[in-house]
Amino acid sequence: CASILSDPSFTITPTFSRHPKPHFEDSFTSKTLKSDDTISACISLYKRTSPITEVRSLMTLGNGLNGGPYMLHGGIIATLMDDVIGTLMTVNQNPSAVTAYMNVRYLMPVVTPQTVLVVAKSRGSIGEARKVFVDAEVRDSVGVVLAKAEALWVRFKERL
Repeated sequence: CASILSDPSFTITPTFSRHPKPHFEDSFTSKTLKSDDTISACISLYKRTSPITEVRSLMTLGNGLNGGPYMLHGGIIATLMDDVIGTLMTVNQNPSAVTAYMNVRYLMPVVTPQTVLVVAKSRGSIGEARKVFVDAEVRDSVGVVLAKAEALWVRFKERL
């Protein structure tokens, strides 16, 4: 964690989905997945580029998210990657972008409890583009990739 947090090419940003909103958006991540047994800590950083092409989030996972013994539920693995992609969209002023599809590959079990690194990187245009292609990964504490996803996010012309 220390090497990621001290990397001078990254800046800490709020993990927007972890904060309650007035119309209940993000309530799954800001309430349900925010406890000592679920995701007890989360900090996000973005790479200093324009537009911002990469976001990283360190997340401390508890046993309350398990699908198997000491293993994170697969749906939560997908949720973590989707959430970090959402942070990437938000720091790029695309808050009305949503997931059109996400293909997930589960490579190894995500053991709990542990702190993981979730990374989202755009593939191509992200600034004013209506469609944004993004890759995401969940990595363990030594950098082993445990899951990967490729996603398409689309931006609405007007906020819903």
